[in-house]
Amino acid sequence: MVVEVYAAAFGIAVNVHDPDPRTLPRRRGIALDDAEAEAGRGLALLDLLAPGWHVVRSSIGKQIRCRVPCPAG
Repeated sequence: MVVEVYAAAFGIAVNVHDPDPRTLPRRRGIALDDAEAEAGRGLALLDLLAPGWHVVRSSIGKQIRCRVPCPAG
């Protein structure tokens, strides 16, 4: 897995590269603070921090992209 983080005028851009093109990310129905939530917290955290994210296929598998806005000021 490779993670790229860029500073931009709107805030921060984050790209996560995953070499497995078959398994697409999906949300799980478990709460973040549930004792059973040992994995699968990443997308829930993205939903809290970023206004949106998407997945694109890449030459090495897939890439999950999001933008985290920076507060004005």
